[in-house]
Amino acid sequence: MSTTDLLHLAGSSWVIPGPTNIGAVERDGGVYLIDSGNDKDAGRKINRLLNEKGWKLSGIINTHSNADHIGGNDYLQRMTNCRIFATQTEKAFIESPQLEGAFLWGGYTPNEMKNKFFEAKPSRVTDLIRADTEILPGLCAISLPGHYFEMIGVITDDRVAYLGDAMFGATVLEKHPIPYIYDVVRYRETIELIKSLDADYFVISHGEIERDIQSLTALNLQRAADIEGYIMEALGGSGGSHDSGMSLPTQSRSFEEILQFVCNRMAVKLDVAQFALAGNTIRSFLSYLSNCGKIGYQFTDNRMYWTINSVTRYS
Repeated sequence: MSTTDLLHLAGSSWVIPGPTNIGAVERDGGVYLIDSGNDKDAGRKINRLLNEKGWKLSGIINTHSNADHIGGNDYLQRMTNCRIFATQTEKAFIESPQLEGAFLWGGYTPNEMKNKFFEAKPSRVTDLIRADTEILPGLCAISLPGHYFEMIGVITDDRVAYLGDAMFGATVLEKHPIPYIYDVVRYRETIELIKSLDADYFVISHGEIERDIQSLTALNLQRAADIEGYIMEALGGSGGSHDSGMSLPTQSRSFEEILQFVCNRMAVKLDVAQFALAGNTIRSFLSYLSNCGKIGYQFTDNRMYWTINSVTRYS
């Protein structure tokens, strides 16, 4: 990796492009990263790049605690003794990374999930971030929950917005049609907030750097609507823009039947990892639809079945 791997956006704001785009902002004679990539190898490459640039790593600001955003923390902190910034809930996962796999699986994880994609090396959070406050002079945290618990973005005084996983790029959504969404309501609220942000550059962690964010916000909102529509279709309701026009009887389905239906409709092939990730998203939508009264559930022979509430059936 050479300094050509650094992309200058404006002023003191940079990006290190990669599978996870990493922000780099110069401050007080040093540089602060926004996330650190997937693993030790990512950390090693970043460290080499910063040394070539003559930058001292002062800190890492983690937008959230997913392994592909904190994977370089351990190596970089051991090499440089840098500070690590995170919100309170994300701090728990950064310092105890086994929580991510356990949370996603809903229990002790199978061996197929005991890897760097679900369990980063632990690192020590030195500074707690409060959302919607200034982290450092000219670096402000904004609350962007929805994808994960207390995810934040960072806006610099160069009018660059680093948005973490608040949204996903078009190519990523094509490859992974069911994005990970933890809280459907807050996910949609976050995207509406992003639509109103006053910035010149928008850096999403998995996708291209955008100057105009409107079409991408629309795409991400549509994908959430697609998932909701397919769940309702699985239960015998209209699929919204994907409705076949057929009149289907309301039916009760288990979670796994709904997951299978949605994955088949969205051309998703499940393995253990995708079962955990896509399954969590579907569960989040089921909770959302139940909480707002569109669907209900009952237990029959010790099995949970979901169904559309008659008074809220889509027409």
